[in-house]
Parts: sequence; structure tokens; C-alpha cells
Amino acid sequence: MIKDIVKQWENNKGKLEEYFRTTEQKDYSEYEDILIATFKYVLTGKKYNTKRLTIVDDGEYQGMRIFIIPMDTYQPYIDEYLFTYVDYGSCSGCDTLQAISDYEDGLPNEGQIKDYMTLAMHMVQRMKKWGDMED
Repeated sequence: MIKDIVKQWENNKGKLEEYFRTTEQKDYSEYEDILIATFKYVLTGKKYNTKRLTIVDDGEYQGMRIFIIPMDTYQPYIDEYLFTYVDYGSCSGCDTLQAISDYEDGLPNEGQIKDYMTLAMHMVQRMKKWGDMED
């Protein structure tokens, strides 16, 4: 994990929790929605360009989604990319996000908020700079 990102998580995670508490689940029904909200509310130090988010997903009913996020700069260098990932499945029994939402669109309950926060935290914990992959 990147120390600066962990510090931002600790300092700002309450803002993300408030977002989940006050926003209907349909607005973050995809993993990338949660990742983008995490950057918007938590990872506010260095600016990353979530509009240029790249998603690698070679699965069909199950697999892994890899997210590549560049810094908000002109022609980012290799060290200016972050990546993280999630594993997913095809049903609420094998997919974390579907299990949390329970196929609902309204405001989440307290248990769901806690689970969304855990999911976001896991994406943060998996973040690495692209250039650090050689380590």
C-alpha cells in the first residue's frame, strides 16, 4: 500500500461513508462507481483523472476487473498511474457488490454502508503505482 493513500483514507473515509448514507445504491451499482467516489471523497491529495479510468475485464460471468487510473497531467509517466482490482462473480452468492446491494436501488441500511466501506477499503489497500510492479 502507498502510505500517502492510507493516510488520506484514514483522514477522509467519513466523507465517503456520508456519500453512501445519502446516495441511492443505483448511483454506485458498478465497482468503478465506488472507485470513482473513493477518489472524489477520499483520495483528494494528488489529483487523478477518473475520467480517463481504464478498465481491463476479460471475464464473462466471473473474473477480475483491473482499474488503471492516471494522474491528471499531460501524458502521465509510468509512475503516475495507479492500479487496483476486484474479483467478481455472476450472482449475489459469488459477487461482493451484488451481495451488498441485495439488488436494491434505494438508500442503503447501516449494514450495507459498512460493507460498501469495506469494499472501497479493499480497493484502496490493493492500490499500487504502476511503476512499483517490478518490486
